[in-house]
Amino acid sequence: MAILKQISTQKIFAGGIKDAAHAAHIAKQAEVASDDYELIFDEQEVLTLRRAQYSKESDYLFFDYMASVTEFGETSPEAVAAKEAWLTQRNAIKATYAKPE
Repeated sequence: MAILKQISTQKIFAGGIKDAAHAAHIAKQAEVASDDYELIFDEQEVLTLRRAQYSKESDYLFFDYMASVTEFGETSPEAVAAKEAWLTQRNAIKATYAKPE
């Protein structure tokens, strides 16, 4: 779980937040502007959320990449495109669930 912290007041105003969508909903209910809060996860929570998203959104792309490498070779256009698709999705997940500083 995560917490929501209001940037302008530096006060935590909610806990038990599951994800960014849940955070937006809770912030709206609390009448906190969308640019005035931050969602704070601990590193273990971030890794758990990333793993879940990888399973849903990028693991199948990795398998496509491996199949392309096996069938066409690592430097083939098919394998290169599949690798790019996989890494792009993976990086998007990392950006969505950035590790806390």
